[in-house]
Amino acid sequence: MKTRDPVEVFDGEGNGYAGQVDFHGSEVCIRDLVKLPAEEPPAILILAAALIKTARFEWMIQKATELGVAEIMPLCTRMSDIKLSPGSGGLRLARWDRILKDAARQCGRFSAPRLHTPLEFSDFLRCQELSACTKLLFYEKASEPWRPDTVLAGDKIVLCIGPEGGWDAHEIEQAMEAGYRTFSLGPWILRAETAAIAAAAIVQHQISLLRK
Repeated sequence: MKTRDPVEVFDGEGNGYAGQVDFHGSEVCIRDLVKLPAEEPPAILILAAALIKTARFEWMIQKATELGVAEIMPLCTRMSDIKLSPGSGGLRLARWDRILKDAARQCGRFSAPRLHTPLEFSDFLRCQELSACTKLLFYEKASEPWRPDTVLAGDKIVLCIGPEGGWDAHEIEQAMEAGYRTFSLGPWILRAETAAIAAAAIVQHQISLLRK
């Protein structure tokens, strides 16, 4: 970039600014900052996704960021493809956080999704901070398919996606007892990362139409 080139920057806290590039020796500065209008997402989407193979999980959270997901909650389920060892969790979370921030910059978001530490599925179902959310769980054997007229109440929506091996029957029972409504995404069996992105895109689109 050259002096006076226009640029947009964000602070990771939901604020964005427009300005011009300026060089002072080896330092790069942004001058004439003007605050950009704040983002106003139609709803807060929380993606609670079972841990799957590393490359696929990282692709999933990158694309979820581009689709406006506000929070990522990795889940340890019975059929999860990977298990985090005590020593590797911190390094992996740091890498995931970098992926989220890079994806936010790429798509022009002012803030990256909030990344939670991985939770056991039973602990996730007991999270009090999710008690007032609309709770949706997707799996291929659900008796009810997703419909465009599905009621999405409230400002926070949890999208729960299982692992490649699917949900255990006991996990489905626990989720329903915790207030989760179950849906399928069609007649085909989707990969976990595909299901996550499909669910996020469908729900975001539906919310934007309903709340115009």
